[in-house]
Amino acid sequence: MNRQYRYLGLGLVAVGLGLVPTAFLLLNSIPIIALGIAVIILGAVCLALARTRPKISPEVSSLLMKTGVENIGSLLEELGLKSRGMYLPSSLAGGKPRAIIPLHNNPHFPEINVLLNQRLIVSCGQDPEDIGIMVTTAGSNIINMLETKPGATSDEVAAALSTVLIGTLDLATGVEVTMENNKVIVRLSNPRLEEKENTWVVQSLGSSTASIVASLLAEALGKPVIIESESLKSKENLITLEILSTESEIAENIKQ
Repeated sequence: MNRQYRYLGLGLVAVGLGLVPTAFLLLNSIPIIALGIAVIILGAVCLALARTRPKISPEVSSLLMKTGVENIGSLLEELGLKSRGMYLPSSLAGGKPRAIIPLHNNPHFPEINVLLNQRLIVSCGQDPEDIGIMVTTAGSNIINMLETKPGATSDEVAAALSTVLIGTLDLATGVEVTMENNKVIVRLSNPRLEEKENTWVVQSLGSSTASIVASLLAEALGKPVIIESESLKSKENLITLEILSTESEIAENIKQ
């Protein structure tokens, strides 16, 4: 499609450049001169559209995303995993934010404070049962869409989410972030991406939109994050996330 815009633009500009001097020198016609100038302007617009249109169409992007989600869902269904995924920042996952899904549905998530091995099945804690599968999610590459790493305050997280979800991906019209202790509530106005709630991926990792929110929040805070709940109510997507504290942070809070 980019080539079509480019060829159309070049053709219109060529026609306009040929029409203007012909009308001025030979025909002496002001309306035809105006028509030639209009054709040149239209050609320039087509050339500009060729540059602004993405290299990959939205349809191809949607197809790739669905393929990845279905593959992860098949893997989770085959292993029978229904435990909630834990979103890790790049400092713990390596390279980019990822999610780890525990193989055992323990009541407490393992404490992760070191860089994990870059493998599908990884050990993620001191207990022998602390094993999970580490996967790339819809939010793993979102950080690349930001010029700088977002800060840890609610305003900075909201600004980063607005840039990605509203400005770049056009998935919502408004973002509001509230932080209190280890809970973060994100309200998205008019969410545009709808997914089935009963799939294996959504049950474990949340929707694609929630995955983006969790990945960005984990990267901003530098801490593991889980999606506690997600609900869609009257043109509003309410996502509640929990920040997992380390033992040292818990000890400090108890002393205080």
